[in-house]
Amino acid sequence: MNHLSLKWELLFICILLVTLPTVLMGMVGYYAYQSFAKQTLESQLHKHSQEVRSQAYDFIAQNERVLRREEALVLKRIKSVAQLSKSIFQTYPAQMKPTYGDTTLHSALQTLSQFRLNRSGHIFLLDENFNPVINNQLLPSLTNPTLYANLISHIKKEMPYILSGQTTIIKHPWSTNPNGIIYRQTALTYLDNWQMVLGVTINETDYKSHDFEVGLQNELRDRLASERIGKSGYIWVFNGQGEYIVSKDNLRNGENMLNIIDQHGHSIVEHLISSAKSAPPGGSEIIFYEWQDLGESSASPRAAAVTYVAEWDWFIGTNINLIEFYSGLREVRNKILHLCVVFILIGSLIAYYFAKRITTPIKHLEHLAVKAAQGDFNVQADPKLASRHTEINSLSNVFSEMICNIRQLMAQKEKSTQLLAARNTALQASEDKLTKALLELEYEKQKFHTQAITDSLTNLLNRRGFSKEGKKVWKRHQRTNEPLTIAMIDIDYFKRINDRYSHSIGDDVLIQLAKLLTNHMRENDIVARIGGEEFSMIISQPLCEAKKGLERLRRLVENTPIISDKHEIFFTISIGAIEVNPQLPSLESALDAADTCLYAAKRSGRNKIIT
Repeated sequence: MNHLSLKWELLFICILLVTLPTVLMGMVGYYAYQSFAKQTLESQLHKHSQEVRSQAYDFIAQNERVLRREEALVLKRIKSVAQLSKSIFQTYPAQMKPTYGDTTLHSALQTLSQFRLNRSGHIFLLDENFNPVINNQLLPSLTNPTLYANLISHIKKEMPYILSGQTTIIKHPWSTNPNGIIYRQTALTYLDNWQMVLGVTINETDYKSHDFEVGLQNELRDRLASERIGKSGYIWVFNGQGEYIVSKDNLRNGENMLNIIDQHGHSIVEHLISSAKSAPPGGSEIIFYEWQDLGESSASPRAAAVTYVAEWDWFIGTNINLIEFYSGLREVRNKILHLCVVFILIGSLIAYYFAKRITTPIKHLEHLAVKAAQGDFNVQADPKLASRHTEINSLSNVFSEMICNIRQLMAQKEKSTQLLAARNTALQASEDKLTKALLELEYEKQKFHTQAITDSLTNLLNRRGFSKEGKKVWKRHQRTNEPLTIAMIDIDYFKRINDRYSHSIGDDVLIQLAKLLTNHMRENDIVARIGGEEFSMIISQPLCEAKKGLERLRRLVENTPIISDKHEIFFTISIGAIEVNPQLPSLESALDAADTCLYAAKRSGRNKIIT
């Protein structure tokens, strides 16, 4: 009776071991196929979405090519007009220079003040205080004070290039309308005889063709409306207000769908729009939702890959009906279920056969185990059973040997424990020595690093250290857009100091200036000696505030003599400073711009600040 019980228990276990893996494999296979099918579906939706996005950007690129060609022609034209006007004004004597508020302009100036380029283009003159002389009514009256001040700010930034004789072009906001900000392109040059800025300006709206862009959009909409994905999938496009730009067969174009809500009371279109905006740049996002098309009795589950084309404010979705997808999965699930039933039946028959054969040797092994537990290690397997099941016979033969080996292992364990303790003590001592050596190595490493980025004479950052720290500040500025001022400082006539007094006194001058710069700088500022008598500063302030501090520094240097070797030496510095702006793509370009201002300060008499 006990033998039969063991057999049936083993049979139950075998059937269970067959059933569980079979069911598990069936479930894993189904869900693996489901996951694969879902991934394939999403991949196809992503692919369709990227193709549609590429089509949109092909049309946008076509529009941009036309605009760039038109813009290049207009910029060339206003630059040519500026240069021609400059040539005319340069022929006038200084006595004919107009002044701000003068109502009796020369006839030629009156003619130029009435000149029009396209619909909005005109010519203006600004005096040395940037007050409008020609078009002094037109220039400030077409915009608000903030945008006019922005124009003057752009002109001031271009002054170093304009003063050098160049004709430059700037782009700046000018006015607003319901579609957003209207920008202007302005060509700037400088009249040396009158010391005035001459500008030729025109609105971008004069040459940007909105009708051409609308035509391109309509052509693309017709393509998308007729395209199909699978049996019932299609492409839709919404704008930011929730209005249909492209609908299935163009049946709902222009209809606002923001009032369509899901079972939770949320707007489906708002969810589609927010998902498209959250997609990675240039990519798409998969969403699942329910939607009811015209002619359908109820909403059906759908999946779509959504992407955003910001240039047109288009939210594009490539969608399919999930009912088709789920029906295919149900067929696969039924086939897997039938296979699982067949495998379980076959496995159960095989399990019964092997359970019957295994029961007898297991009982014999149980008898040997009882004897071994009682201390009888002289056990031997039944020769008949051993001849059928060699594994069980081997197990019974090695059982007694295992007991003896266990006793020997216990003795060896005690000996090994003592040896391990001694080795652990030696290992700890070696570890302490290694830790001490690593600390000393780290100290030397820090010491060499400091020497590599520090100027040995002034203890300021050298050029290498300034570049390293400056790039960190530059990256932080790009993330936070915090104001940043770059200053270049140079000691005036430093060679004369070296020649007259000695190079050692010249070194004292450098050390004194380094102390003044260090004491004058704030905690977040960076100051460095980047070569000879030239220093650089990065100030975390707008230029207007930083300039005040730099002026105080200039006066302090001017009034602080160097007492060295019984000589009282006065010296001055020249400073060039600029505020970082989007036109400066890198720290190196900002340093070059500040160096240009420093050169202007040197050239205009030294001991001053040029910004």
